[in-house]
Amino acid sequence: MASVWGELKRRNVVRVAIAYAIVSWLILQIADVLMPLLSLPEWVGGFVFLLLLVGFLLALILSWAYELTPEGIKLEKHVVRDESITHVTGRKLDFIIIAMLVVALGYFAYDKFVLDPSRDAELVQATTEALTEQAAETDKAETADQSIAVLPFVNMSSDPEQEYFSDGISEELLNVLSKIPGLRVAARTSSFQFKGENRDIIDIGQKLNTSLVLEGSVRKAGLQVRITAQLIDASNGFHLWSDSYDRELKNIFVVQDEISAAIVEALKEYLGLQVETMPRVVAVANTEAHDAYLRGRYLVAQRTRATVAGAVREFERAISLDPDYALVHAELAMATLNSIRGQYGDLTATEAIARAAPHAERAMALDPTLAEAHAAAGRLLSDPGERLTHFRQAIQIDPNYSDVYNWMGNALGRLGRYDEVFAVREKAAQLNPLSSPILSNYVLLLMNRNRLAEAEQQLEKLASIHPVSYAIRRGELRSVGGKWANRVLGYLDLLRIDPESNSARRNLPNYLAIIGLEKEALAISENPQPVALSMLGRPGDAVTTAEVRVAEDPMSFGLRRDLGLALAGAGDYSRARPILEEMWQRSGGRVTRSGPFQHFGAAALIAIRRDAGEEADVEELVAALRDNVRRYRESGITAVVDKYLGVSYEEGLAAYLGGEHAKGLALIARSLDEGMFILPSVAYLQVLYDDPGFAPIRASQEARQKREREKFLAIVCTDNPYESVWQPAEGTCEEFAAVSAN
Repeated sequence: MASVWGELKRRNVVRVAIAYAIVSWLILQIADVLMPLLSLPEWVGGFVFLLLLVGFLLALILSWAYELTPEGIKLEKHVVRDESITHVTGRKLDFIIIAMLVVALGYFAYDKFVLDPSRDAELVQATTEALTEQAAETDKAETADQSIAVLPFVNMSSDPEQEYFSDGISEELLNVLSKIPGLRVAARTSSFQFKGENRDIIDIGQKLNTSLVLEGSVRKAGLQVRITAQLIDASNGFHLWSDSYDRELKNIFVVQDEISAAIVEALKEYLGLQVETMPRVVAVANTEAHDAYLRGRYLVAQRTRATVAGAVREFERAISLDPDYALVHAELAMATLNSIRGQYGDLTATEAIARAAPHAERAMALDPTLAEAHAAAGRLLSDPGERLTHFRQAIQIDPNYSDVYNWMGNALGRLGRYDEVFAVREKAAQLNPLSSPILSNYVLLLMNRNRLAEAEQQLEKLASIHPVSYAIRRGELRSVGGKWANRVLGYLDLLRIDPESNSARRNLPNYLAIIGLEKEALAISENPQPVALSMLGRPGDAVTTAEVRVAEDPMSFGLRRDLGLALAGAGDYSRARPILEEMWQRSGGRVTRSGPFQHFGAAALIAIRRDAGEEADVEELVAALRDNVRRYRESGITAVVDKYLGVSYEEGLAAYLGGEHAKGLALIARSLDEGMFILPSVAYLQVLYDDPGFAPIRASQEARQKREREKFLAIVCTDNPYESVWQPAEGTCEEFAAVSAN
């Protein structure tokens, strides 16, 4: 063995092996760095290692069999031992080995002390990001898991008119569950969309984004009632819990408490919910009053003029039977507010408030811990800050009260807190994804932010849920960018669905005026809005109409605001000023998209104060306009959706009225390209109209009016699809044909 080892060293086989190993290690390190940079597959590393291993064996064999001599490479057996120079070659290999070791050690130190810390930091960051993402997904999954939908219980009674009773049982169980912290409960409006449908539970869970579904049945016969309930896992359709209850009707509240307590116990097991205090069903002494309440809730949920009126009657009957029924007082107040003209009734705002206020106050006095009482009280208040106080208390009591989130959006909008408006209405849409008012508002917010693809996706849900809202929002979506004719067509689609639609007859005159169809705008409604008359260049008629409306409903701040604007548009500054100054004070010194003081009011009051020589008082109004634009931008509002509410226009108006005329005109011109319609003939904008720089803007708007009018008439003057509900005025199509021929 000693002789073999000695021969290996003499022939430099050991030195070659050491040198080869060092070089191979360096090659593998370089390959490890280059492979990710060159996007090479993982097998390349193994292939390099295999080649080096084969090369190692070849190097050993060659170093044993051959020797380097002054005459070149020869087989070792042909070299005379005394003439061998293997010792010289060995010294050279020693130097090579030392040099390779220095390089290897240098690379090792660089990798250990320079590259490793940065790699570790990247690894830590990547790991942290992965864990954060995983935690977020876990939180999201946990949030989604802690959710339930209560479907309307099936009426198994022989009398189909007992439907209200089975619906009422479902709704009251839903209300109890919705008050449990940490449990998301699909709102009634959404879960009741599946009433009467034999839909797959898994599909329902996906549409409502809930992990559990509660369903059941009610059989009522005389004073006896049988209620069956079952809790189902929406991910697989498996039953988790079920039970039946046979009770006398006089103990219905006890039964509901039993069922809800059993459900909560099941939820504790399957969702890990921590419920310290079990919410209770609100019991009443008079079962007939409760019966009337259930019928009222059943009717009000259908949201038609007839059913809302019927609900008011049922709630009034319940109160006559039980004057201390706090929940019914609150529901009656809200149903009465829904009976305002333009919604589901014919009451003026003055009448509705006068009738609703005593019931909201009575509900608060009887039970200040009732979410519905705070909701009703909030809806009656005119101050948006005070409204928000009540709405937040209602949410604290019932975190799943989706309608309150929606109403909060109105109050926040009046304060100009547009980012919060989006947040609360997005929350409402999550809680109640199939509610037509909530979904309609959410679609509008997406359009305002130019998120048109998302708006289109949400809009499709409205098609089957509420065709009326769908027609309105589809017309708005298709009109973005100044396609005004599509807005008119949207309201005509609405008329075709509902020929008596107040919304269509209230808004159509405005859009017919925008495209320049005066006769049609005046014919569609006996009492067009003042702004439509202003757009048609009839300021005197706008004032007369506004005065009539205020006389009919003096408590409506919206109608008083319209009167102030109509007077300012007609140049009657002395009468307009007290109203507009009142609106400015009522707004808290803010210009907002909705509420008492919009950009029209600011422009009008600026003109009025300047006309009175009060230039020093103009700056606060200009600053308020600019502040509103800032809040628009910060919340992502960019698109022109409404006919004359545009961010670029308001920014341009602020600049122009603040003395930056060139900048203002450029922004106003841009707003026209974005789809803005600029009022063409109001006295308070006369300084803008008289500017030579405004002439091309006016010409551009008139050209768009003409294009949109012709586009619209080309549809309704050939094969009018709306003939059964609306026709162009006499002579309009003949004039259009004559113009087209030329």
